[in-house]
Amino acid sequence: MEEISLKGIFSLELIRKERFAGSHGKMRYMLMMDEGKMKACVYPEPYCWEATPEDQKEFGFFEYSADGIEEMTKWLNQKYCENFADKVCHA
Repeated sequence: MEEISLKGIFSLELIRKERFAGSHGKMRYMLMMDEGKMKACVYPEPYCWEATPEDQKEFGFFEYSADGIEEMTKWLNQKYCENFADKVCHA
């Protein structure tokens, strides 16, 4: 399966205004701002963000910058490989 890429669909301007939801394989994710940092959350299907129990959500925090977006994308791909991939992947 291809890696997650946020290029062209996600920006610093977007996350300042609203949350961004996405999915990759069996993993769902939510990206948002929290106290000046970008906050990413991964969680399993099938439920939406609001209906998924908190103990099934894993969070990461990243600097609000272009480098932060790159680090967040790497983290999303790592979490996918660790917890959701059917096969071994190289993120």
